[in-house]
Amino acid sequence: MKINKLMNCISVLLHIFSMITSIYWLVLIVYRWNFNRHHRRRISITSIFHFDDSIALLLIGNTYLILILYSATWLSILIHTIAGDFSILENFLYLGDSTACRVRVAIIFFLTSALFHSFLLQALRCFFKVIFHSTLRTKKLCYLSLDHMFTYILLILTSWFVSILVTIPAFSIFHVFSYFPEQYHCLISFTNVSGFAYSILSTYVIPVLVIIYLYSRLIIFIHYAFNFNHAARARREIRIVKRILTTCAILSFSGSSTIFFIFQFIITGRLHPLADRTHELCLAINTNIVILGFAFLNSLIKLLPARSTVRR
Repeated sequence: MKINKLMNCISVLLHIFSMITSIYWLVLIVYRWNFNRHHRRRISITSIFHFDDSIALLLIGNTYLILILYSATWLSILIHTIAGDFSILENFLYLGDSTACRVRVAIIFFLTSALFHSFLLQALRCFFKVIFHSTLRTKKLCYLSLDHMFTYILLILTSWFVSILVTIPAFSIFHVFSYFPEQYHCLISFTNVSGFAYSILSTYVIPVLVIIYLYSRLIIFIHYAFNFNHAARARREIRIVKRILTTCAILSFSGSSTIFFIFQFIITGRLHPLADRTHELCLAINTNIVILGFAFLNSLIKLLPARSTVRR
C-alpha cells in the first residue's frame, strides 16, 4: 500500500530532523558548559540563571545525547523497512528475523527508559536545590556531595545501568520484541499484552510517578516556607519540574493513537493494518515534540551567553 510507504518515509525524515536538531542543542550545551568553566569567577555561585549551573547543563546534555542515539537507532531500523518496501539494498541488509533485529528494538526500549530517567534526574536536582538550599554543599548522598558534578555523573551512569536492567526482562522473560514481516524489522508487539504493559510501566509510568511525587513535595514545601527568598527560589525550580511534567503529558497525548489500536485489539482480537506504521510515525512525531518542546520550555535559546559577558 502506498500509504504504508509514505508513512515510513515521513518517519525517516522526522528522525533525521530530530537527530540534527538534537546535535545542534547538544553542541550549544557543550559550548555553554565550556564557557562556564572558563568564566567561573565571573559567575556567582548563587546565580539564579539556570544555565550558569553546570550540573543542570550536564543533565540536559544527557537528555539530548539519549535523543541523538534514539533517532539514530530508529533510522537503522526504518532503513530495513525502506529496503523491503522499495526492494533495494537487499544484498546488503538481511530483512528477516534475527538476533540483531531484536537487539535493535531492545536498544530503543533501553533508550526510552533512559530518556524518562533523565527527566527524573533533572527533577531530582531541582528537588535537592530547593529542600537543601542552604546546606546543599554539605549534604551527602552515599558519602558524595549533592552539589558536586561527579555525583551527578555517577547518577547518570546509574540511570543508564538501571535502564539496562529494565530491558533484560523485556528481552528474556516477557519476549516483548517480535518480528513483523510486513515491516521487515522487529517491534514491540501490541498482541503481547503482558509484555506491552511491562514496557509502559517500566519505561514511562514509574519514572513519571516519581517525578509527580517530587513535584508535590516541592509544592508542599513552598506552602510551609517561611523564608521569602527561599520560597522564590523554590518557585523557580518548580517551574522547571512543571515543564518536565508538561513534556511527559504531551508525550502521553500524542501517543493516544497507539492506545486506540491496543484497545481495538483487546476488544476485537484484530489489529488494524496501519497500526504498526502509525505507531512508528507517532514515535517519530513524539521525538520531535520532546526535542523542540523541551528546548522551548527550558528556553535553550538563552544558552548562548550575553556578548557583554563574553567581552569581559
